[in-house]
Amino acid sequence: MVPKKLVAELKRKDLKVFVVSAHIHLEGDALGAELAVASLLKRMGKTVYCVNDDDVPEEYLFLPGVKTVRRPHALPAYDAAVLVDCSDASRIGKISRFLRRDRPLINIDHHISNARFGTVNWVDSRTSCACEMVYQLFCALGMRLNKAEAVLLYTGILSDTGSFRYASTSAATHQAAAHLLRYGIDVYEIHRRLYENFSYETIRAFGRLASAMQRDKTGKVAWIEVPAALIKSQPVLAEQTDEIIRFARAVKGVEVALLFKEVRRGREVRVNLRSRGRVDVNALAAVFGGGGHKMASGCTLKGARKDVVAKVVAEAVRRCS
Repeated sequence: MVPKKLVAELKRKDLKVFVVSAHIHLEGDALGAELAVASLLKRMGKTVYCVNDDDVPEEYLFLPGVKTVRRPHALPAYDAAVLVDCSDASRIGKISRFLRRDRPLINIDHHISNARFGTVNWVDSRTSCACEMVYQLFCALGMRLNKAEAVLLYTGILSDTGSFRYASTSAATHQAAAHLLRYGIDVYEIHRRLYENFSYETIRAFGRLASAMQRDKTGKVAWIEVPAALIKSQPVLAEQTDEIIRFARAVKGVEVALLFKEVRRGREVRVNLRSRGRVDVNALAAVFGGGGHKMASGCTLKGARKDVVAKVVAEAVRRCS
């Protein structure tokens, strides 16, 4: 349920200029929720700046309003900030340094690991994704969606539920999606943009990664490594988490699937963790300073890729025993 305090904050007449942002490593849910919140606020008569620390991935350039997203060196003057799909304020990247403590900070998120960092916090880990929450926000405000907003929210729900396959998908998720379809959105075109728009070279890279997949001797932990050199030659791989990790998660007997993306060679590795349900990967990620959900989490570790792989795999194997 949308907190009354959040609705009241958005309606405040003295809050005229809003900054809206989402986590680094942008994906469909973060971007869809961010742009939908921005559209909602503009319709309420607010001035809105969409700011992110990363460029928008190519597969999401079709989203309505995406050209309004900026990568500033500092935040513009604002009255209130809204962060969506962020478990912690630092998740928006370097621009988090410019968040003002004397301004309202609205936190809209669905991660169980959320630090409740805002002056107003709406955190619902039972909801499938941030876009489902923003859909609820439109309903709570009595605002009828337009087609562009429906596209944004449907795209986020589709991507963050794994096309309605993940355990977080609920009856409410399907009801929200069904309502969004009433606005005449092109479901196939959205799916094609997200999942059927890779280059020939990228598909071949997926094949190489799948063939290099490893698993521990028990068969309960499987992992894939993406070297920095491969990301440099195929930048799209840096954002294609679900498309890659699903190869490991699909293996019979695997309880935990891991994806290691070498962000900076020999210095930093992004780790994505997925579970079949028995192992809590949110708790596993927390060991390394990360978090997320019980069945899907992430963390970033400093150091050489082989050392990061060894540490995380060892902990995953221990938790599977």
